[in-house]
Amino acid sequence: MKKLTPIIQWFILLSAILLPFLVVRFFPKLQHTTDLHTFGEWSKAWEKDWTMVYVNCESCNYPFIGTLLSGGVMSTIDFENTARINNRFRYYLAIVDGINVLAIWFILTSLQVKRAPLWAGVIGLLPTSWIGSSAWGQIDGVGQFFILLFFIVLIFLNTKPTTLKRYLLLAAAGALLSLMLLTKQLIYFSMAVLGLILLVNLFQGVRTRKDLVPSMLTVALAFILPILFIDANLQLPASYISHIQYILATGSQHGDIISSLGFNVWVFFSDNLLSSSHLPLQIGSLSLAPLSPYVAGLSLFFALNVALFFLFLRDLRRHTTSDLVGFNKDQLISALIYFSLVNLGFNLTLTGTHERYLYHFYPFVIMACLAWLARADKRVLLFSLFAGSLFYGAFLYGYLALMIRPLNLIAIRLGTFIHLVLFVFILYSWIRNSNSQAVSPSRT
Repeated sequence: MKKLTPIIQWFILLSAILLPFLVVRFFPKLQHTTDLHTFGEWSKAWEKDWTMVYVNCESCNYPFIGTLLSGGVMSTIDFENTARINNRFRYYLAIVDGINVLAIWFILTSLQVKRAPLWAGVIGLLPTSWIGSSAWGQIDGVGQFFILLFFIVLIFLNTKPTTLKRYLLLAAAGALLSLMLLTKQLIYFSMAVLGLILLVNLFQGVRTRKDLVPSMLTVALAFILPILFIDANLQLPASYISHIQYILATGSQHGDIISSLGFNVWVFFSDNLLSSSHLPLQIGSLSLAPLSPYVAGLSLFFALNVALFFLFLRDLRRHTTSDLVGFNKDQLISALIYFSLVNLGFNLTLTGTHERYLYHFYPFVIMACLAWLARADKRVLLFSLFAGSLFYGAFLYGYLALMIRPLNLIAIRLGTFIHLVLFVFILYSWIRNSNSQAVSPSRT
């Protein structure tokens, strides 16, 4: 039986890679037709003149790379039939989902997680890894790839590379942050926290302060130059100097309503989730004017991020040694937890969140929990995360199958309660693990 174990592990990994293709093939109607129709409109404007896409297409509100990887890719699919175009486009997204499974396997292997192929396959099989991307017809899987690749670069950056390799890795990290900025607004929360993780790693990863300036300059140039190059080749409506400025100014104002099927705490204070988030906050019959869910959400999100950042720094210090340069394995796990909690935190605190906004949460927190298992008993947490992931996947399926709508208060409030409990559980486990674990000098 032991001889079969590796075969079973690789079979599960392969199944996870192939599953998105099978879903697209055998469930062609399980898709978000509105998003795919929108990408179709963008593809026509892209094909006409990609440099004028923001002038010729008023509905185009993704940054350039996101527009390229949605409407631009769709414009290359040569079919008259819309259904066939949509399915071919979703096959392309399925390829990205499959690559992401391999990236998860690499990260788990680097963190020395036992049976890494098995667990990478399990994560890939969870609906949360594909239903919001290839099944849906959205490009969030591409953003996921950039995030996973960033963590891979971070792993290599902390393996004592040569000076040349170190600067190449720093340039890659900066370029990936730039690609995130240029892909889609949802990933901006992830990009911000990854930027902070990289900044802390830079301070901890230099032996002398004089090495810090060229390191930061390398990252900054790799981040800024792609944006400047793209803006230099685009035509924009008058008064805009950057297409990033344009999409942020003209994009939809999601935060103006309580919730768009997203799980945030404000759904407990309103019976109409599509109502304005700028109205005074109501607690029963008590009005807390001038405080509104919108303002309260921003304030809570800011305070939460400050607290999580200081907890991250505290955890790094508890897992460091005097001779350590860069992150060790425990600190990389802490970075994954910090990243995951910020993604879950903005969903719970900000108004106007959407149903797919948890896409960048589950794979990363599960990877961190699996790496924790080697150091502490986190089986209950792991089981809870799998249960939450299955619930969330079922919720997304219910939306695509037209069973859940924005006014389904029970389902949305239940989802909010589940993820609020998960947030507290993860935070408690992180703090407890930080307090109880001895310093480990182990390197990746």
